[in-house]
Amino acid sequence: MRGRPLVRTIRLRAADPSLLRELLLAFFFLAGAVAGHLCALSWDVSAREAMSGYLTDYCAVFDGEGLTVSLGSCLTLYFGYVALAFLLGFASVGIVLIPLLSGLFGFLTMYTISGFTACFGRGGVPLAMGALAVRLLFTLPCFFAMAGAAWPLATELGMLSFGRGRRSAPVLYGSRYFLTFGVCVVVLTAGVFCERLLTPLLFRLALGGAAP
Repeated sequence: MRGRPLVRTIRLRAADPSLLRELLLAFFFLAGAVAGHLCALSWDVSAREAMSGYLTDYCAVFDGEGLTVSLGSCLTLYFGYVALAFLLGFASVGIVLIPLLSGLFGFLTMYTISGFTACFGRGGVPLAMGALAVRLLFTLPCFFAMAGAAWPLATELGMLSFGRGRRSAPVLYGSRYFLTFGVCVVVLTAGVFCERLLTPLLFRLALGGAAP
C-alpha cells in the first residue's frame, strides 16, 4: 500500500509541465546550434576567406592594451534575448516566437563558435570561448528562466485568441513573473560589468595561446 503513493508521486514529478517546457526550449536551442554549425560548414571558399579576414581583423583589434567592450553592444547582447522573452509573454504569438527565439539564440552562438574553428582550426575554440564564455555564463540561465516563465503565459493567451478557453479565467501575471525578470536584470547587469572587465583579458590570453 505504501508503494502506490510513491509511484504516483514519481509519475507526477515526471509529468511536471515546467520541466517539459525547459526541455523543449533546450531542444530548440540545440536544434538551432546544430543548424548554425551546419551553416558555417557550408561556406564556400569566398565566404570562408571573407570571414577569415573579418575575424583576423577582430583578433588584431583585441591584440592591444586597454580595449574594452562597447557598452551599447554589451547591453544589446546581454539584455536582448531576455527582454524579448519577457515581452513575448504578453503576446499570443509568443507561443511560437519564444521557442524560435531559443533556436535563434542557439544558432547564432554556434555559428560564431564554428566560424572561429572554420577559420583558425582547433585554435579557434579557445578564441571563441574567450569571446563568448562570460556572456553565456550569464545570459543562458537568465534566458531559460525568463523564457520558461513567459511561454506558458503566451500559450494561455494563444488559446484565448483562437477561441479555446474563452470561458476560462483571464491570464494573470503574478508577482513571480516580474520578480523573475527583475532578478534577471540584476544578474545581467553584473554580467555586463564582468564582460567589459574580463572578456578582453580572456580573449587576449586565448589569442596568445593560439598564436604560433
